[in-house]
Amino acid sequence: MNGMRKKAANMPDPPSYCGYCGRISRRCVCHTAGSALQRFAQRGGHAPAPVQRATPYKRGVPPQIKRAERRAQQRHHKIWYEALVETYGEYCFNCGAADDLALDHVLPIAKGGRSALSNLQLLCAACNRLKGKLVIDCRARHAET
Repeated sequence: MNGMRKKAANMPDPPSYCGYCGRISRRCVCHTAGSALQRFAQRGGHAPAPVQRATPYKRGVPPQIKRAERRAQQRHHKIWYEALVETYGEYCFNCGAADDLALDHVLPIAKGGRSALSNLQLLCAACNRLKGKLVIDCRARHAET
């Protein structure tokens, strides 16, 4: 019995994961100069706070689910776009640009996100490209202002 307690005490801590990219924290490069997160934050004029997760994001989403999510987005695009504009205004949630806006998934489909109004935000094309598959919710920052 005592041997089991010693083993449990010697076990390493469970890994933590970056809340933005989903990598194990010790391998994450999100907070290094020139990273996609830093460029995205610089464009929006804010500094990203470190975010840690206890579990990794879902990986390996099957293609049939990705197709279904993209179809749902195409079907409801106009309704969701108008709902976001009505709630937050018609501008990029990161940099404030008012042209070339697109719907962006806060939690990308590739990481298990769904095509639903609760998972969407408006970003300009440049911010959307910089964000890529990072998990960044800009809606909360604009709800405060």
